[in-house]
Amino acid sequence: MQHKSHLALTLAFICQIAVSQNPASQAQRSAAQATPKLKWVELDGKYKIQVPADFTLGRIDPKITSVPAFYFNASPPDYTSIQVEVLPYDPGGIPMNKVTGKLVPPANGDLTCEVESLPDPTALTAQGGTPPLTRYFTIADNRDVYYGCTVTDNAYECSMNSPCPLPVRRESRYTTEYAFAVFDRETRLIVELTGSHDGPSKKITGFKGDGRLLHDTIVPSLTRIK
Repeated sequence: MQHKSHLALTLAFICQIAVSQNPASQAQRSAAQATPKLKWVELDGKYKIQVPADFTLGRIDPKITSVPAFYFNASPPDYTSIQVEVLPYDPGGIPMNKVTGKLVPPANGDLTCEVESLPDPTALTAQGGTPPLTRYFTIADNRDVYYGCTVTDNAYECSMNSPCPLPVRRESRYTTEYAFAVFDRETRLIVELTGSHDGPSKKITGFKGDGRLLHDTIVPSLTRIK
């Protein structure tokens, strides 16, 4: 029995070496790692999105929130902070540019996230009170996605009963929170998606962590359920 087990392990090791020496196999493996398997999940029977296949969908108790709100779990080490809310569309509370038909203010250029001393009270945010929405792009059905980010210095998230600054780890001192909001006029709903990334920098350009997954994969997949 032990001899058979040893032989099986030896053959597996030889096969692994052969595969690792095959450039085509390396390319295929790299492509598979870069493109994770995806699956569709439904949001309150109104929308569906694509998420990594190992994500499990949970719903926040309706007793806690008056709107459909969802969160995702993932097996370690691929933890996730992604949450989704399906909110009522309130055109009266959304400033619009009469010339472009876009929300105010749309902006161009790279997204930059950094620690701010005080939030801008005039900045546009979705109804969940998330980070200010300062950029936009367009997805299927000609729907605009508005997005933005903020950075929090976790060392100064102190309370009256804790020392300040807090002794946080350097690699997770700053949390960058990303928010994406799809204002869907046809369904009269707003789909708001949030995610975050922990790191050592107080200034981030572009998308990291869950922000990248939302921007590159999940948000563009948002589809109405007819």
